Amino acid sequence: MTHPSETDNQTEQLLSKSAPTWVVHFFVTLAILIIAIMVIGAMFASKPEARKFGSRPTPSVAVETSQLQATQYDVWIDSYGTAKALTQTQLVSDVSGRVVSVSPSIRAGSSFKQGEVLLQLDDRDYRIEVDVAKASVADAEVKYMQELAQADIAGRDWNVRPGNAKGKALALRKPQVAAAKASLDAAKARLAKAQLNLERTQIRAPFDGRVMRQTVDLGQVVNPSQTIAEIYSTEAVEVRLPIKMSDLSHLSLPEDDRYQGENPRVVFEGEVGSKTYQWQGELVRSEGAFDTATRMLYVVATIDNPFQNTAQRPAIRVGQFLRAKVQGQRLTNVFVIPRRAVSQDYFVSIAQEGVLKKRKVEPLWTDAESVVVPASFNLDNIASTPSKPALEPSDRLILTPTANLPDGTRVKFIGDVSETQQAANSNGQDEKARSAKGSANKTKDSPANRTNASN
Repeated sequence: MTHPSETDNQTEQLLSKSAPTWVVHFFVTLAILIIAIMVIGAMFASKPEARKFGSRPTPSVAVETSQLQATQYDVWIDSYGTAKALTQTQLVSDVSGRVVSVSPSIRAGSSFKQGEVLLQLDDRDYRIEVDVAKASVADAEVKYMQELAQADIAGRDWNVRPGNAKGKALALRKPQVAAAKASLDAAKARLAKAQLNLERTQIRAPFDGRVMRQTVDLGQVVNPSQTIAEIYSTEAVEVRLPIKMSDLSHLSLPEDDRYQGENPRVVFEGEVGSKTYQWQGELVRSEGAFDTATRMLYVVATIDNPFQNTAQRPAIRVGQFLRAKVQGQRLTNVFVIPRRAVSQDYFVSIAQEGVLKKRKVEPLWTDAESVVVPASFNLDNIASTPSKPALEPSDRLILTPTANLPDGTRVKFIGDVSETQQAANSNGQDEKARSAKGSANKTKDSPANRTNASN
């Protein structure tokens, strides 16, 4: 057993040894806390001050603009159709006979002139009939002359010995003379018919044209009313063009012969091989009723000299598909806006003092490239023109699509589109009409003469 005094001594020794270690631990912990507080304070002191939301400047959207300018615009209505010969018929034989001669001009695709002999039938039987008819005429003439001589003798006898007045006509042989005269006339008619049938053995072309299909050939026997060939005239071709009901208000139709205005021009375009060519025509009439299936009105246009090959264009083929642009009315005092600057619900955007403003417009005419809106109240355009236009000449039109930008958005200009460039953009199709006009050497206005008001 340990003595109490020894235990106390050991305890004192332990306390004397552990006291410095405790102090060191205390000061180390205190130093760590001070350093941590200083680091946290430095971090809060160096943190940038958060900006207030309202202090950030409003961003601006870069847009392309153009100054509006009032002008006039020629409406051209798009359509299409198939070329059809103005006159197309079946060439038939009026008499029967065997084909003894065939002209090269009656072959399919060949051209012929009016009056040209296309087919010759065996005419020997018809020549005999002519000779027989001539003999009949000669015999009838002799009999008629005999009756006239006998009537003259009877007249002299009547003058010497007059008889009953009621029998005077019979005594003077007037009935016999009339019968002889009728026989002579009948003989002459049979001769004329025989000569006509002889002429009909030569089947001639009724007009200048071309052959679509030949149905008989050398050695074949034909009968009356039998088709010899299918032919068509090369004078002109017709094209039936469907016009939508909404476009009729912009078109002057030559309804009948009383129409005194100038026929609207039509520019046709079609492909021959890999190249595209143009032909000039005019609107000549409209059909009397709407098509019940499409609710469209068909108008008819003609193309003059369509089968003439030139350096500028080839001949048109019957049955060829053609695109057409029909000349409509001229709209005056209007703005011509590029189609890309107009939304589907006909809103446009303008820039006023750097702020986007949206305006609702009422179009007078629209096509794939342009939307035409009134610049002011004008009854010459349409009766429903609004009294106050949505756009003014001083407005700056935004050409960049702005469908997703709200009204009031700040905008900045990245450049204006020149009038020349705008005209080229909106009148791309009409430049084709200008080239067609130059090739036809015409002095009338072409579709390209319109000025684009949006520039």
